[in-house]
Amino acid sequence: MVNVPGAFQYETCLLKHHVRANVWLPMAKEQLKAIRASVKSEKEKRRLRYFTFCAVGAIDVLMLDLAKVVRTSENGRFDTIYFFDKDDERVAETTRRIPGAIGFVGDFVDTVLLDDPQEATFVDTLEALEPSQTELDELATRAKQRQLAVRRQFIQAFPFDVVNLDLEEFLFKDRDEYPGRLINALRKVFAWQCRQLAQPKPVPLDSFTLFFTTQVGPPNLSDEYQARLEGNLNTNLAADAELIELLRQRAGADDVSTIRGRDFDLFFKLAMPKMLAATLMEADWYIDPAPGIGIYEFERDSISGPYKMLHLAMRVRRQEPPVERRGPREDAPAAADAYRTVVRRVFSEQEQIVTLDSIDQDALKQSLTSVFARRKRYYPEDEPPEI
Repeated sequence: MVNVPGAFQYETCLLKHHVRANVWLPMAKEQLKAIRASVKSEKEKRRLRYFTFCAVGAIDVLMLDLAKVVRTSENGRFDTIYFFDKDDERVAETTRRIPGAIGFVGDFVDTVLLDDPQEATFVDTLEALEPSQTELDELATRAKQRQLAVRRQFIQAFPFDVVNLDLEEFLFKDRDEYPGRLINALRKVFAWQCRQLAQPKPVPLDSFTLFFTTQVGPPNLSDEYQARLEGNLNTNLAADAELIELLRQRAGADDVSTIRGRDFDLFFKLAMPKMLAATLMEADWYIDPAPGIGIYEFERDSISGPYKMLHLAMRVRRQEPPVERRGPREDAPAAADAYRTVVRRVFSEQEQIVTLDSIDQDALKQSLTSVFARRKRYYPEDEPPEI
């Protein structure tokens, strides 16, 4: 990797690795413990299934490998690890470092939202994609067919025990029509999480761990977009009177419009996790209120100036009874109670600010050194960066 002055150094950032080592790792361990506790016999034991945006270096995967949270197959393959990257070269480079991992090529959001007229009939088969009968056999058609094939393979890989949406981009984008393409992609991903595990026997997941990363902003969202987010928060305030006092204590005001005008960052930190929680509820999941949503913030330098990143971490549970045994627009009682609790905590609790002064730099450097040594074991040609 080439170091560009002023650019974020992804692999060696100690703030980022603090989140990996002290948030992602312990929560993934808890998810593995839940998997092991759920099986009744040796025959039902399985390895943790992990979806990630690991970048070429695959630091998160190798960290989990070192901790024996993810395990390779008997022949040394990371075949329960799945990831997305934008081109064939990056996917190939990643699999050199985590051999056997399954990489999907393409833009994640574009792929997930790609229209597939045959989606209802293909998902439980492995049949090859049939050539289009209505489109010309030209480059654009063949590219779409290839991306449809990637999308189908991705859907068939669900569900995952840990979903790490480390997208490194804005959740809300002014050019997107509300609520945005990423939220609509998450709707599909969370719905696909309801698919049954194929092995060792078909069973649904009752929980998974979700990590989500986003930049704070953008502050130049249109007035219409911000007003829609504001209206979403006002709906919560109208439904739960306790939120008004919680908001007043947190923000010094109980009017969302006032907060939005004077402190966009705080407005974003209220609107974004609340929308994520609602999107999960819509897909028949809910956030476990203990511990709720952990939110970690740190600032990065860049060529164009500093910006803030938020890392969210949560345990997600399936609503019980599931949607097919409930009435229309009826949430499971435990899920509805949990949602209220989670939203109250979003309104009342501050995010955790991560700085170089607040972390154990020596321990994190040692952790990264171990990760880079592990990577060299799988890919001897690797040259680790200086920490």
